[in-house]
Amino acid sequence: MSTIAPEYSLRGLEEKDKVSEVPRSATIAVAGAGAFGGWTALHLLRRGYQVTLFDPWGAGNSLSSSGGETRLMRCVYGGNSFYSKLALDSFDMWLEAEQWEQRSLLQATGCLWLAGQNDSELQMAAKVMDGLRLPYEVYTPVQGASKFPYVNTKDLSYLLLEGKAGVLKARESCQAVLRRFVAEGGRYVPEALYPCAVVNGEMQNCTTSAAAKHVADIYLFASGPWLKQLFPEVVGRHLTVTRQEVHYFGSSAQTAGSLENGLPAWIDMSTADGYYGIPGGLSRGFKIASDSRGREIDPTTENRMPEAGSVEKARQYLHHRFPGLGSMPLVESRVCQYTNTPDGSFMLDRHPEAHNVWLLGGGSGHGFKHGPALGRLAAGVVTGTQGLPALLSLDRLM
Repeated sequence: MSTIAPEYSLRGLEEKDKVSEVPRSATIAVAGAGAFGGWTALHLLRRGYQVTLFDPWGAGNSLSSSGGETRLMRCVYGGNSFYSKLALDSFDMWLEAEQWEQRSLLQATGCLWLAGQNDSELQMAAKVMDGLRLPYEVYTPVQGASKFPYVNTKDLSYLLLEGKAGVLKARESCQAVLRRFVAEGGRYVPEALYPCAVVNGEMQNCTTSAAAKHVADIYLFASGPWLKQLFPEVVGRHLTVTRQEVHYFGSSAQTAGSLENGLPAWIDMSTADGYYGIPGGLSRGFKIASDSRGREIDPTTENRMPEAGSVEKARQYLHHRFPGLGSMPLVESRVCQYTNTPDGSFMLDRHPEAHNVWLLGGGSGHGFKHGPALGRLAAGVVTGTQGLPALLSLDRLM
């Protein structure tokens, strides 16, 4: 078992007061085995608590926001050093997970940022990366065209290759964390956990989807897009669950090998749609998706088929940015969801009416990579060993 890491540094951040430190004899229930809930449960377990983890469909399932084959792993966050540091710490913890599994979960391909005329975000990011001693390289459009011949660089101002970045195996990583949690003594229940009424400032006797009662000293709900439905009065107006499409385009064996070996994961800052992708796609094709928010959906009932026009729009983008690849056949599409906060920051706070209930969510499309370090932070906040960053609290949204 790994030793407990030092408390997460909140230096330079406003933080709320710590809660009273929770005795090690306390029992804790965590709802949701995604990137947030799974890692938080594991960190709580490593602190010596009795932890039960609930998820009705299993870690990395197709309905969850942590499902699918791959996610980008990056540390660039403009001038936001908090999220850059959180991602950097997570990068190392994802590598630790590889040691448990004795197989690759993180492919360190780097991440290629394509800058348009407004490059202020990446300029601020370079300063943060310099401070954190993160490796990166900058290319002019001419240099970029030579280095990455598949990319049309003519309308770019420059390209930035982030070194400590790459591709995570999403579904497999969530399952690896769950296996580790169980191996280290945690209890996993393949059922949903539902909140119950608040009486005298606390919840007691929460129920599961099997109509069983579950009593714990502390409940933490990391329920992804279902957090809004479980706690509509508390977070309903602060969370928006949107439909997001991911497309995989096929290619010839020769082209696929050249892309996977010569082109990193990439993010295009030059367009309003914010396209990003993974060339190799773990042998599933050339992955492409738009970061622009789709329409609001119910994550349980949404029909997960690509909508008319979305594939053609992605293909038109490919024709422009990756000339010659726009004619590749579509081989697969996936539909997932973002659970968005108004400001894009995550949500971690105590239920305003129940002192023993905590809410963790609001991944806002960039949460997966942060799971390890955010879980460590959440474990410290919930058990009272450190304060809560104000930028994650419910108060900021009021």
